[in-house]
Amino acid sequence: MKRTRKFLISTMAIVLCIAIVLPASASRYATLRPGTTGEMVVAMQSALKALGYAIGVDGKYGKQTTQTVKEFQRKNKLTDDGLAGNMTLMELFSQVPQYKPIQGSPAMTLPPSAPSSPVTQPESQPSAGSAYVYTSNRGSLNVRNSPRYGNTTIGQLPHGTQVNIVGISGLWTQISANGLQGYVVSTFLRIAQDNPSVTPAPSTPEQKPGPSVEIIGTATVITGNRGSLNLRDRASYSGRAVLQIPYQATVQVHARIGQWSQVSYQNRTGFVVDSFLRHQAGNKTQAPTNTPSPSPAPSQQPNLPNADGIAFVNTRNNRTLNFRSTPSEGRNILRQIPAGEALILIKRGTEWCEVIYNGQQGFVMTSFLRFSGETPAASETPQPTQTPDATEDPVVTDEPTPEEPESPVFPRTLRPGDRGEDVLELQTRLIALKYMVSKTSVYDSMTKEAVRHFQAQNSLTVDGLFGGNSAQMLLSGAARTADSPALSYNTLRVDQRDGSDKAISKMQQALKDLGYPLSVTGRYDMPTHQAVVGFQQRNGLPITGIANPHTQSIIYAGNAKGYATPITELGDSEGKGGGPSSSSVKLLHWFKDVKPRVAAGQRVQIYHPASGISFTIRFYSMGNHADSEPNSWRDTQLMNRAFGAPSWNINTVYVKLPDGQWTLASMHNRPHLSGAINANGFGGHLCIHFLRDTDEVMKNDPDYGASNQRAIRKAWLNMTGENID
Repeated sequence: MKRTRKFLISTMAIVLCIAIVLPASASRYATLRPGTTGEMVVAMQSALKALGYAIGVDGKYGKQTTQTVKEFQRKNKLTDDGLAGNMTLMELFSQVPQYKPIQGSPAMTLPPSAPSSPVTQPESQPSAGSAYVYTSNRGSLNVRNSPRYGNTTIGQLPHGTQVNIVGISGLWTQISANGLQGYVVSTFLRIAQDNPSVTPAPSTPEQKPGPSVEIIGTATVITGNRGSLNLRDRASYSGRAVLQIPYQATVQVHARIGQWSQVSYQNRTGFVVDSFLRHQAGNKTQAPTNTPSPSPAPSQQPNLPNADGIAFVNTRNNRTLNFRSTPSEGRNILRQIPAGEALILIKRGTEWCEVIYNGQQGFVMTSFLRFSGETPAASETPQPTQTPDATEDPVVTDEPTPEEPESPVFPRTLRPGDRGEDVLELQTRLIALKYMVSKTSVYDSMTKEAVRHFQAQNSLTVDGLFGGNSAQMLLSGAARTADSPALSYNTLRVDQRDGSDKAISKMQQALKDLGYPLSVTGRYDMPTHQAVVGFQQRNGLPITGIANPHTQSIIYAGNAKGYATPITELGDSEGKGGGPSSSSVKLLHWFKDVKPRVAAGQRVQIYHPASGISFTIRFYSMGNHADSEPNSWRDTQLMNRAFGAPSWNINTVYVKLPDGQWTLASMHNRPHLSGAINANGFGGHLCIHFLRDTDEVMKNDPDYGASNQRAIRKAWLNMTGENID
């Protein structure tokens, strides 16, 4: 009995210690298991795919997902049971934090599987306001049991039905009405002041706002290209444009709903994209009511102090801005704020500003803000239409380099709603290639569909956005026409081996016949990878190192350019210099000093002391070392010039961390698995190793990892005379 009592006391003490040690705010994940569906599964699958695992992203925890989870668990020394529990998910999202669900988001709060009955909420659930169902054809609106298409429809609400808003998350709004509690698509709701039962049908929305439509403030139209802004009959890109509002015109604001604002201009009322408005200080509402993430519970709502005005995110190259919990750099990022977004200013400092964004209080760097009343120069005007490729703070070493080549003909990424001479040029060239589009100078729905068709025909990412890779293909002279026969080749990439079709051997022979230096091995080895890179460079194709169907079609076309075709090489002095003195380089520990200060997506400068060449890499994911990739095709060329032909050979380098400090590290230049940057001529990722403890390395990474640790220690000994155990 005494022994049992002692055991119970000891157990309770251990539990209490654990409860004290673990922070109350630490993320806890419910176990995902076979049969689970939902956004959390999507987040997990996306993270696994980003790490190079062969997995589809469909939100369903099936056999493939189970096997992939087991593979991840084995690689990371976890119990390989195929169940994604808290330990597995914490490790996964620590390596690719860009996929970690935001605390309180639907991905964190959805049940493990879709419920078979309507979602019910406690009677005490607060309402965030009311709205009315507004469908374009005045039909009924589906209510679903979770915020995802395809889930069970638990009922329908007729056009004009009043609903109570429980919470909002981007596309979906959680509502209660007519005894139903569930989720509806946000764009089919209107605020309570704009009851569709008393307003005209969508075909005639251009009415003066009645006395019941409150005006909460005014705003100025600020577009990136100083063009006009479409006023639409509903909060959707598919809504009809009833009027175009000129640049710098003033509008009356009635409501801000997600990425849309309801406004009036010249006696007409409709919806515009909110990011193209600069809201005036003194407005009754400074932030949208329909926020991208769910509204915090009442206990989490900040006590909003008196606002000191409005500030706008004004980052260079339209990057997003880190929103932090404390006024310091580190692992305290709450979320990222898009360029052009309006913030409620609480306190303005020389380095940091305390602000409120989407109801959440935090800190951003002052140097990336424009304050209400300040007029930006034309070159500084934020352009919300251009999506940033990374989230970074103002660190010189983190300046982004475009992942896709820019073109003087198409200097920007074109998106729905854009207009101008470059849009007209795009439409003209698409027509010449027999794609169905009209010359309107406006990137309308027809243009988007033509671009999607063009991308599909040319083995590009089919997203309807005309970016650098699409522009390079269109201007290459090798673009396929709309009536070209469908491509039947499968994509080939590094380290694949021949199947029954002998596709790799056939491609190798064709490249060899064109003079490219490689052998027919049946394996996508490094000579094959480099031959594909050289072929793409000489034939005006996006330089990826991946033989997609279009690349293969050009290889076999009969008029492909061979190895003898001259190409533009980097200058002899390109990339030289920019390194530190060896005395200023530190030896920082990966787990203690480096990993806590960096994140996936950040760019850092690499200096190779043996050659004196500098280049830029971007971190890809964080595990026992930093999976990374060259930031651009130029960086890949510089790295290969410094290291030699791609190989697993270990090179010691100096790495300039985002805070400006240099540290010793080692790396190779051999691509493997997958990467996130499409046109850097690398076609995979590489590994950068930093100092680790010998015992830990011999336990977890006794082969290649140990070789890198020996190289780091030897280089440090040569630099300082100091032996590191």
